[in-house]
Amino acid sequence: MNAHFTRLRQVWETLGEEDPLWAVVSRPDKRGGRWELQDFLATGREDVARFRSALHALPAAPDRFAHVLDFGCGVGRLSLAWADHADRVTGVDISEPMVRQARRLAADRPQLEFVVNPRPDLSVFPDATFDLCFSHICLQHMPWSLAAGYLREFARVCRPGGWLAFQLPSRPQAGSAQARFRQRLIDALPFGLGAAYRRWRHGSSTVFEVYYTLPDTVTRTLREAGIRPLAQIPDQSAGEGTEGFLYLGTRDPASAPRA
Repeated sequence: MNAHFTRLRQVWETLGEEDPLWAVVSRPDKRGGRWELQDFLATGREDVARFRSALHALPAAPDRFAHVLDFGCGVGRLSLAWADHADRVTGVDISEPMVRQARRLAADRPQLEFVVNPRPDLSVFPDATFDLCFSHICLQHMPWSLAAGYLREFARVCRPGGWLAFQLPSRPQAGSAQARFRQRLIDALPFGLGAAYRRWRHGSSTVFEVYYTLPDTVTRTLREAGIRPLAQIPDQSAGEGTEGFLYLGTRDPASAPRA
């Protein structure tokens, strides 16, 4: 198993046990179990509303979906919001503790399903399963080699003519020379030492990484996978001052996804 993936799973298994709501929406004043559940879930409705508004601006985008994939679903914050706009929602995550809590929160929503997927692919799902593959503040926490593999898997499990909507940051703290230097320092460290640096800096026993990917790299990967990019909307979900984008695209009905 890929060492990066093993480390990623260990981090999110631990966070899922220790402080799952803060790990998903990491506001400084909410650490240590300070999130009120309803306030936390309200942030999911706000995020989904923003993606839906962006999709509605595109020609032919549907108002309602048959089957949505929520990749990196965590405790189901976004899956629950999508359930009001889809016949069926499947959330998938590498963290068993996160998925366990998601199932509890959605116990009365039969159109919701949550799957633990301890693999660096989506082979748990057959081709052309979903008409929307969605991910928010998840892909940013893994090296591009892993994220790109999942984007190619989105293309495979998306139905021809279906949609992709996800977010990725492109640069840390735009305009901040200190932040850029710190990121270069972390990127230059051997695997595992970047996390050790952040543990020292933030005084935390468990930390998650944030990775940055330039838009040209993202859109090139999408096209190679058979996805037609349609929109790239500025976004700061990875942190105030951070440059990032919401990416929207559609699976080309005429092209098969590439492995």
